[in-house]
Amino acid sequence: MGEYRQRHTRSTSLVQFLYPDGKLPLIDKTNPVLNLPLNVGLAFIPDKRTTTVISPVTKNKLLENVKSSFEKKEYVDRITIIPELYLQSNQGYSTLQQIKTLYNLDVIALVSYDQLLNSQENLLSLSYLTIVGAYIFHGTDYNVNTLMDLAVVDVNSQSILFRAAGTSTSQNKRVSFAKHKKAFRDKQNQEFEIAMAQMQENLVLALDKFEQRLRNKQANENIKVNYRQGYSGGSVSLLLLFALIALTLHKAHQTRKNHVPSQ
Repeated sequence: MGEYRQRHTRSTSLVQFLYPDGKLPLIDKTNPVLNLPLNVGLAFIPDKRTTTVISPVTKNKLLENVKSSFEKKEYVDRITIIPELYLQSNQGYSTLQQIKTLYNLDVIALVSYDQLLNSQENLLSLSYLTIVGAYIFHGTDYNVNTLMDLAVVDVNSQSILFRAAGTSTSQNKRVSFAKHKKAFRDKQNQEFEIAMAQMQENLVLALDKFEQRLRNKQANENIKVNYRQGYSGGSVSLLLLFALIALTLHKAHQTRKNHVPSQ
């Protein structure tokens, strides 16, 4: 009947991108030094194949959602989406250092993915008309497992500050062989979007936890924090709030005092 199985795996590896020669460092890295508020770069690790798995629309949607999450944090000054073109020709920390200098960045958030698709196909998944009616062969079953991962990298120390991930596992979906290519592409993007949504939720939590690490530095914390001129980790805005409250109360008191009738 022409029935067989296939496994399609598409992925972009963070480790392979950071260490293209396959040699991970054996010496201790230097401790990260962060200058707050941070200037953040955001990019997809490009797929080395000629055809991309995730559609450009889906990629842009994810990056814009991630950007909005970073922009809500007080310790982030700006976040810049980096075109994939800058990461396609070369890899490694040397490439990230060039991008960091070009865009005046402090850290870079890299998005990678891994998707495994199992399919059981029947080449005769068509409907044949006979004298007793239509005879239908079973179509193609798909089972897709997807992982989306975001890692925030401090380029100078070559350290990963924090990560957030999302996963998706689909149920089997049977389609006719004539439509299996389109169904395959649609299923891929659908599962990417589900994994992205979960990654987005986990990113919000990771950003909050990282903020607490910066505010409540533990004894074993290896991140050194410096403040740019005019920024002190939120204390300036808090003092300004107290000053405004005090000024408002003072004016209210003066107004009541002026309206007290003379005896």
